[in-house]
Amino acid sequence: MDSESFYDINEKINNAAFSKNGHCFLLIDASLEQYQSEAFLSDILRDYKSYPVKFHQRELQGALPLYLFPLSTLSEKDGQLFNNSIYHSLNELKVEKLDSGEGRSVCAWISTDLTGEQLAEQIALSVVQPIQSVGDILLRYFDPSVFSLLMHILDKWQKQQLLRNINAWSYIDGDGMVQVVNGDGECKKKLNYSLGLTELNFSEISRILVINKILRAYRKMDVVHKLCECEMVNLLRPALGYYYSKFSPSENDVIKFGLDVLNAQRLFYQGGVFSKYVDNCGAHLHSYSDIRTRIESQAC
Repeated sequence: MDSESFYDINEKINNAAFSKNGHCFLLIDASLEQYQSEAFLSDILRDYKSYPVKFHQRELQGALPLYLFPLSTLSEKDGQLFNNSIYHSLNELKVEKLDSGEGRSVCAWISTDLTGEQLAEQIALSVVQPIQSVGDILLRYFDPSVFSLLMHILDKWQKQQLLRNINAWSYIDGDGMVQVVNGDGECKKKLNYSLGLTELNFSEISRILVINKILRAYRKMDVVHKLCECEMVNLLRPALGYYYSKFSPSENDVIKFGLDVLNAQRLFYQGGVFSKYVDNCGAHLHSYSDIRTRIESQAC
């Protein structure tokens, strides 16, 4: 899967972010600045006006510094920041930077008719989500590596609720491809910020970190016809549900399983020898690696 050129990326984000009213907001996660090896963007941002996302929860105040930077097509200075933010976002996707835990500080380019204060409040009130029998969770939907997978997990209503008052939410996925998710384009005060998350939603959200580790490992592999991020996620979501129900889990084991699914480009475990062998193992959970080794030894 080839990434897009800088020109194509710039044009797509520009069209999505500015076409409605000539304005957008650049969302930055400043908490990652201390982990990043380059201070290129953070130094530039000091010269720009911003709107801080102010959380009501005391434990998040100061711990999660998110900022919205207003950008306008009428300002040459804003145009420079827009270009620099795209460059920095692509630079953050380098394998060595992700492996070292530098993270992704450039979150999104958001088109909305809300003011900076209103958008900051909406983000602050949407980040903490209640789940019955679980409690409140921190939903890092502003992180592009989370947002991308979350769009596969949420149903239509939940997406509409999350993106209410948003014209377009643009971000760069892990493949270096521009993704644009459209909202309702309204500009109304929200009375309820709950997404109505279920325990099943929570189970899948809890696996986002694991899926991202599998995606990073897959992208390092020398594969002729690589799957795109959307194709990978569509395979991994049901596959991980199967994995955690059938095997004794470990980080290395689940990554190996996920890579086998992606390399096969199908849910290989659903039939044939593999499925029969696992079913015959009974209630005792084995590691995936052990099962795979036993099946391969029998095939020799």
